[in-house]
Amino acid sequence: DQQDQCPGFHVESIYQPAEEVGGDFFQQIADGRGGILIVVGDVSGKGLPAAMLVSVLVGAIRAEAARGTSPASLLCSLNDRMMGRSHGGFTTCLAAHISATGLLTLANAGHLPPYLNGEEIGVPGALPLGIVAKAAYETTTVQLTPGSRLAFVSDGVVEAQSRSGELFGFDRTRDLSLQPAAQIAETARLF
Repeated sequence: DQQDQCPGFHVESIYQPAEEVGGDFFQQIADGRGGILIVVGDVSGKGLPAAMLVSVLVGAIRAEAARGTSPASLLCSLNDRMMGRSHGGFTTCLAAHISATGLLTLANAGHLPPYLNGEEIGVPGALPLGIVAKAAYETTTVQLTPGSRLAFVSDGVVEAQSRSGELFGFDRTRDLSLQPAAQIAETARLF
């Protein structure tokens, strides 16, 4: 899927729900200044309730992106929207902005950290969205160089299970993170 391509960046994405409609979401939005905003997340649960929350979140992400909101502020806004809507579930979310000069700014609400050139980026832990009112999100910045490869994944990759119940796990996910998106998804599916 090649949506909203942004000059200077090559983005690949693949979405393969395990069974019915899942709660994973992904948005990439050019910032109008040569940079790109990428937001990935996961609403717990499946089917229509999860899909409805995803549509609320995607609308909010688009609105905040149009205002040029920073990743941490974006998560604060999404957290406010999710208060009282989770119904005992949770929503993880990772927001990343890459400037035209390659400065990566990340903020995380309980989602899996991304991989940069095959290594996990250490990001501070934080609760998922909608659990604590007025949550604050720390920012991590990393300078990317031309040709850097960032991989964002959902728990569907890490938690893929073999017939014997073995999890795909973090080590295999890290080792795969340099591969194209379609190959990461297919390898986890085949596992």
